[in-house]
Amino acid sequence: MTNIQAFYLNHGYVVVRGLFEAERLDQVFADIYKIFRQQAERYHIITRTRSDRDSFSDMVNALFKVNQPAYLAAAKLAQYTISLHRLSLSDEILSVLGKLGLKLPTVSTRQVLHFIADTLRIEQGYHKTPPHQDWRSVQGSLDSLGVWVPFQDVNGGNYPLEVIPGSHRLGLLPSTEDPFGHRLAQGIIDETKFVPVEMSRGDAVFFSNFLVHRTGEKGGTSIRVAASFRFNNAAEPTFIARNYPNPYIYRPDMHLLFEGFPKQADVAATFQ
Repeated sequence: MTNIQAFYLNHGYVVVRGLFEAERLDQVFADIYKIFRQQAERYHIITRTRSDRDSFSDMVNALFKVNQPAYLAAAKLAQYTISLHRLSLSDEILSVLGKLGLKLPTVSTRQVLHFIADTLRIEQGYHKTPPHQDWRSVQGSLDSLGVWVPFQDVNGGNYPLEVIPGSHRLGLLPSTEDPFGHRLAQGIIDETKFVPVEMSRGDAVFFSNFLVHRTGEKGGTSIRVAASFRFNNAAEPTFIARNYPNPYIYRPDMHLLFEGFPKQADVAATFQ
């Protein structure tokens, strides 16, 4: 048993320090930045040309104020960049999955990007993730897990991931509906037991899908960006016995989202 596996089994999570080189995260963030900047330019939002975290926050906060649907569309599309997919399936992550005991890791859900700041609150939506367990939405192997990767240093003051160490051993806890999707039932846990997971850029935290976690309470107007990936173990006996269940349903809307588009001339011009 590896040292990180022993810690993981006991606490339900483990932080792997310095897992990624800065250049790898820079490439992903550059793609995210470009997607938001194209919308910012469309709405004539003036920002600095540097793609660092501060200028990114200025630009995205302004886009959010000017056109919230454009912000949401950019946030959604950013989750489908090739660089983010490569990060999720990188040798660095796969190596750790093996050390944690996943003999046949499989992707359980699509990649997710988390953009959070005080200024990005959506009316009748959710701002921070409430106390929850990921297994209820995944329902995969018992040893399924998530990987959370921040794109900047994260401390107690900029919306860290908060966890209750050892809570994965409690099994699946009662849950209730929430704008986020689901949350643990009120009074089921002692919220004073949450601890922030402080991380440096390049670190990654691996945690059981049964671990109770939430978004930290404290933050500001500077946007905290993080990616999360989820994996099942296709070799886990109960996953096999349950015929590899997957509660996610992916299907297209066959109605045109923009009526009358594209016209034949639009398509022809693309291939000239």
